[in-house]
Amino acid sequence: MGMKSTRYLRQSLALFFIVTLIPALVVAAVWYLNTQAGAAFELNFQSYVLPVMIVGVLPALILSFIFAELLARPVLRIHAAVMELARGNFKAQFKSRGAGEFEEIGNALDQVAMRMQQMLSQASSETAIIAAERGKLYSVLNSMTDGVFALDRSGRIILFNKAACQLTGRTIGQVAGQLAEKVMPFRSGGELIMTRWLASQPGTEHKIGMWKGLELYRADGQSLFVDVQAVVLKDDPNGIAALVTFHDLTKQQQLEEMKVDFVALAAHELRTPLTEVKGYLDVLANEAKGLSKSNREFLDRAVASAATLSGLMHNLLNVSRIEHGELGYQPEALNYVAFINQFAADLKPRIKQQRRKLKLELPKTLPTLMADPTALREVLTNLTDNAINHTAPGNGTITITVVQHRGEIETAVTDNGVGITADALPHLFTKFFRVSELKSTTRGTGLGLYICKSIVEAQGGHIWVDSVEGEGSTFTFRLPVHPVAQISNSGDNEPTTTITRGAHGWIKDHSVH
Repeated sequence: MGMKSTRYLRQSLALFFIVTLIPALVVAAVWYLNTQAGAAFELNFQSYVLPVMIVGVLPALILSFIFAELLARPVLRIHAAVMELARGNFKAQFKSRGAGEFEEIGNALDQVAMRMQQMLSQASSETAIIAAERGKLYSVLNSMTDGVFALDRSGRIILFNKAACQLTGRTIGQVAGQLAEKVMPFRSGGELIMTRWLASQPGTEHKIGMWKGLELYRADGQSLFVDVQAVVLKDDPNGIAALVTFHDLTKQQQLEEMKVDFVALAAHELRTPLTEVKGYLDVLANEAKGLSKSNREFLDRAVASAATLSGLMHNLLNVSRIEHGELGYQPEALNYVAFINQFAADLKPRIKQQRRKLKLELPKTLPTLMADPTALREVLTNLTDNAINHTAPGNGTITITVVQHRGEIETAVTDNGVGITADALPHLFTKFFRVSELKSTTRGTGLGLYICKSIVEAQGGHIWVDSVEGEGSTFTFRLPVHPVAQISNSGDNEPTTTITRGAHGWIKDHSVH
């Protein structure tokens, strides 16, 4: 405002002049007249001076009240406008002209009210947009057939879509604010999987966890088998720490179990007559004399086909046992170098018959390995059979390499055959998958590698494949030197480990560096 005189200042000075100076001037004038007149003019205070002072002071007081009223009106208007602003009525305005500083205050209040009204209007518009977007999000989530729920940083559920309600038999009210590990306990082998992984990822970002075939209990106690994907979020404005999606595989699981049960039943029923056929063929092959060359060839083919069919029945029954958690094995201390040498010696007649070459790359010594020799031989047999079947006679070479990696023993079976196509690699260890479906003409059931994987993982190991199409393949598995946890069968004093149905989670890191 500066030093410039304003109307309010002028009004204040005028009021001061009226209230103080006019009565003083009147009294001074009377006093002056009394001094000039001397003794001849006697001043009577009660009869002259007092009335004069009253006449001078009374108008000043009246004018003071008038000016006070004029000054109070804009203050009252400002007070009323401020009270309206306090009530949230930002349309209220201070309208006064000619009130000096009060006019400036009123204009400032009007501008504040206008800006507040604009900010509220903008905020209301943004809130409406956010509400609309949130409504779209909820519509999308509720239209999904997969269950979706969100967790806050304490692991409690803050979002639960319609499909999740239908799949689990729980309402939003029942799960809201509840710990996920209590109302959504995804389990594998009886252990919590997803929630424990989330608890190990505080403060991370762009982490994705995926699990296959986890078990989830509905509100009515029934089991669901689901594939689960969890995404860890960081600094989400909505307070979401993790978003979890699960896909119901219960019907597929039931169909799969029915298929496996049917195949196992058929294999079990066919095993007895097949054993008899195979036995008669073996007798004929060993005792039949004087057969023509063509008849001998037919008999050899029949024996080979019976052996192949017997192997198929064996694989089918093993798959059934794996699926039902009934495939047991008995680990024992193995001299692994001697074990591989013996396996190679037993394999050499077939290698020679198939016109392949077998190489061994073994260390001189290895720690004692705790494993089931029968199951381990089956793994090696399946891997070498694949190598023989996918290499060419004459120049096909199969190499078995054994090395030690800290507390594990690694075994690799390498061939120089046709290799495996890249699109087939992710499916090699699944049931009933055959590379022949994509390229090769080699016949197979698609069960051998699945059984290998199950046996290796049941003994605490893992298996993988590396292959270049046209150059060959390497199947590698590692087993821990120390024995895995063991479970004793009822009525059997020998230690036996049982393969149980479960899922193996894998973690993909999508961190942005």
